[in-house]
Amino acid sequence: MKILFRMLNLSLKPLASVQVRAVSSKYPRPTPRHFKRRLFEAALQPELPPTVTMCMPPGLAKRQNTEKSKEYSDVELALANLVRSWMVKEEFRVLAVCQFSPVPGRTLWFAKNQLRSKNIEFRSYGNKILKKVFEKTPMSSLNNVLVGSNAILLAKDISSIKTILQETDKLNWVEPLVMMADGRVVDMVQARDLAKLSSLEDLRAHTVQILGQQVAQITISLDTATRHLPSLLDAYASSKQENKN
Repeated sequence: MKILFRMLNLSLKPLASVQVRAVSSKYPRPTPRHFKRRLFEAALQPELPPTVTMCMPPGLAKRQNTEKSKEYSDVELALANLVRSWMVKEEFRVLAVCQFSPVPGRTLWFAKNQLRSKNIEFRSYGNKILKKVFEKTPMSSLNNVLVGSNAILLAKDISSIKTILQETDKLNWVEPLVMMADGRVVDMVQARDLAKLSSLEDLRAHTVQILGQQVAQITISLDTATRHLPSLLDAYASSKQENKN
């Protein structure tokens, strides 16, 4: 019995050593078309015009693809016009171009609502649409920073520069690159300096007050000189007449 079992074990070893290769489901087998479809195409082949294949140089093909990517479709043009008219209608005074990193949708919507509660609008339309929106405007100077994935922050008040910096410092997926306030480009160093001020409206009022005081002081000085001028002229005329006598 032991001899028979040993013989069976030896006879099964070659079968156990055979390797079976499993075909991955990622690479489906090529399925030929249905024979009816092939028969139909073969019947129509004499009636169809001959297909001409053109050999295109790689450089020319790349150039054509680049030119097509720069063209705007009707939908993109309509979106750019809509965004431009919306920005003009809302009278935004501050625009910040930010680097925008991928973030989960729930986090993005929560941050948008937080910014909107502080009168800041978050928009991400893509660099192609933004370049069309900025076209033929002072904002076209910001096209150099539109690289990769970008977003814009919009506000109606100049003092929102401080709020934008405070809020973006809390978010690790948004980084301001450059700002524009009232048509003037403001780099981040200048924006940080402006954010250190208590209030830009107070600064403006203080500046107007100083200028008003200077104008009032000049008016008082001119009024005083005008009042003393007749007496000085009379004294000069009397002294000149005495010298003649």
